[in-house]
Amino acid sequence: MAYDLQEQESLDELKAWWDKWGTLTMTAVTIVCIGFAAHNGWKWYQRSQAAEAAVAYSSLQDSIIRRADVAQIENIADKMLADTGSTVYAALGALSAAKHMESLGDTAKAGKYLTWVINQSDRSEYNTIARVRMAGLMIDQKRFDEALKLLNDAKPAAKEVAMVKDRMGDIYFAKGDVANARAQWEAAMAQPIDQTLAGFVNLKLQALPEIQK
Repeated sequence: MAYDLQEQESLDELKAWWDKWGTLTMTAVTIVCIGFAAHNGWKWYQRSQAAEAAVAYSSLQDSIIRRADVAQIENIADKMLADTGSTVYAALGALSAAKHMESLGDTAKAGKYLTWVINQSDRSEYNTIARVRMAGLMIDQKRFDEALKLLNDAKPAAKEVAMVKDRMGDIYFAKGDVANARAQWEAAMAQPIDQTLAGFVNLKLQALPEIQK
């Protein structure tokens, strides 16, 4: 195909530009394509993980309801945490497994799952709940100072402050420190608080002995 002079000059300019910038341009396009593919791949992986975790969570709940063998429940929970730990189902599964183990009197295994939520779960919205429940186990074990530190290190949302204060009141009361227990429970009542929790805190306050003057 014959080109006129103007077309030939344009082609020569394009060739010169390509010689100078072609490799860099192709590299940039390749990076963008890889980035796009990686983004789509990550989204697919997240969806796949969520689906797998949902199935595992359903299996865990079914096993708990049926009161299946403890080893079976533990295996399902452990595999869920190992394989799909970044999902919300893993955190919920760990909390469910902890509650079940506690109901069986196995506080060591309950503590294992609560500790996983505190230290390893990506779902920060369940961190404070796990700390409050772990502190409850520590009270039973008379690990009062550890329980207080665990709660002092918490970063509760506004709606969670009351339950943290309530548990701190429990710790002080178990230590025999009535004044601090009262202070924490009164602080809990001053926060946005669930009505059911408020009822329990009120009962605790009413049951405290009067301060001797």
